[in-house]
Amino acid sequence: MYELFVLGELMTGDKHGYRLQESLKHAVGPIRQISSGTLYPLISRLVKRGWIRPRPEGPQQGGRLRKMYEVTEAGRERFQELMREPLEYNMETELIFLFKMAYFQHVTKDVRIACLEQYREYLRYNLEYVKSESEVISQKEIPENKRIQLLRMFDYRKHVGLTAVQWVTEEIERIRAAEE
Repeated sequence: MYELFVLGELMTGDKHGYRLQESLKHAVGPIRQISSGTLYPLISRLVKRGWIRPRPEGPQQGGRLRKMYEVTEAGRERFQELMREPLEYNMETELIFLFKMAYFQHVTKDVRIACLEQYREYLRYNLEYVKSESEVISQKEIPENKRIQLLRMFDYRKHVGLTAVQWVTEEIERIRAAEE
């Protein structure tokens, strides 16, 4: 997941590791953060695989050389591969979708539409779960106050899901209608 982010960020231009970390903080929001202990080993792996390369810059305070990272041709190919990969249904699906969407400008119209369609199917899958779970809960012998609150929670999830499906559907239509 973070591999996609780093390659996507470097597709938009060369960056220092610190700038990558700052961009990622903004992308994932205030709750979920990535540590230097996660990011820099990832950067090292991407360099070893030949997907990015460091370019030394002038020294920063303390005399250490700063490294600017750039994506290689192999890294561009890997990025395209990651963007074409189908979305898996797990705890990271929404974040991966958001990362992909942030880099839509670097892929074809067909890849953008495929990603949006996959995400819409994921949203519909979740809506089916919410619907079936609501039916089960409404028939279970659960204390009334707890059952009511669970049903309210599922009602909220249903409304959020329906709104998301509508937005994604409109986005697919907008992209289809747009000229490349």
